[in-house]
Amino acid sequence: MKTSRYIVALLLLPALFSCSKVVTYKTDLPDRFVNSGAPQISAVYDIYDGELEQPLEGGSLAQLIRITGKNLAHPTSVTFNGIAANLDECYCENENSYIPIPRVLPTEVSNKLVYTTSEGSTSVDFSVSIPQLSLKGLKNEFALPGTSVQVSGDFFDLFGFDKYKAGEDGATASITIGDTPVQIDSLTESYMSIVIPEGTPDNSIITFNWEDVTLGAQTKDIPYRQTDAMFLGDFSGIGFWSGDMRDALLTDGTRADDPAEYLGYPYFHFDTAIPAWTWYSCGMGGNFPFDIDWDSQMESLVFKCEIWTNNSFPIPAYSEAGILVQFNTKDNVSLDLGGGAVNTGGKWVTFSWPLSSVASEMPEQGAYWNFCLTVQPPVDWTVDFAMANFRIEPANY
Repeated sequence: MKTSRYIVALLLLPALFSCSKVVTYKTDLPDRFVNSGAPQISAVYDIYDGELEQPLEGGSLAQLIRITGKNLAHPTSVTFNGIAANLDECYCENENSYIPIPRVLPTEVSNKLVYTTSEGSTSVDFSVSIPQLSLKGLKNEFALPGTSVQVSGDFFDLFGFDKYKAGEDGATASITIGDTPVQIDSLTESYMSIVIPEGTPDNSIITFNWEDVTLGAQTKDIPYRQTDAMFLGDFSGIGFWSGDMRDALLTDGTRADDPAEYLGYPYFHFDTAIPAWTWYSCGMGGNFPFDIDWDSQMESLVFKCEIWTNNSFPIPAYSEAGILVQFNTKDNVSLDLGGGAVNTGGKWVTFSWPLSSVASEMPEQGAYWNFCLTVQPPVDWTVDFAMANFRIEPANY
């Protein structure tokens, strides 16, 4: 039986081949990866502009772009302001080239994109926006000596702080407190933390130095533990309107449910259930400690404190009311906490407001004055947050 089956199959093969469709393939299609001359650039687009509708005249660091033209395959070099792109991260064909702009600051700004292959080179005008270092201050200005603290800002890795962290010779960036170098213990594009040296005294200034491509050498001073700016201090000489409220709220950090980290001075810990629209206030008064010309200095000063929240009980977002402060007999002012719920994750975080946004006038030095802190939620609210180190400081040092 098997033999007869094989014979039938062989007899059918010519018939099958005679009925099959013959397919021919073009062999003269252009090779997408072969150049026929020097590179030519017709336009540059963002990678997300799939329809090629909006040609770019410039870009930003780390942006992925699409270059269109001719003879773009196998580049030997692609530079932006003289900074070479990493060709291992590029995909390049004859008519399209996909390239990330290097996330590196140039030493000079030429606003040129230069494209080079073995067949030649071409350049087009193409600007790359150069960011400036964002350096706002310490996440917690009252962090204790010997501890690590985050620096608020961005673009830390672009201005030489990575080389300073590594201890490289010739690093253009530095961080010091007086003559003492400050160590960086963590650094990314948008995150930097430093270690406050052991023994650093209160009222110190941390100095950051770096080089800016367009502005040259830059310096910024940020404050550290400005206890001289605290208008309540250790609360000695402060009279409270209610001894019960003082005892309920003022703590030295030794109560069972207080924040784990003690910053060195007594603070207010709100830890209770408050019905909607209830006024829960702690008022106090004393002699004003500062000599300030309010007419000329009000706009250059800020009101600051540290806030801690229990991770399970963030401060809700309220458009009105919530946490209010009152200086002297002026109206209560709701603190602007950024428009959303505030959760510091069980950490102390420094908050700052323009003094003019919370106070309209202030007393002369030595005059008696009042300060009141109030919680008045528009809904039932179980609170567990703390506020510390109330002070008036220059906005810039």
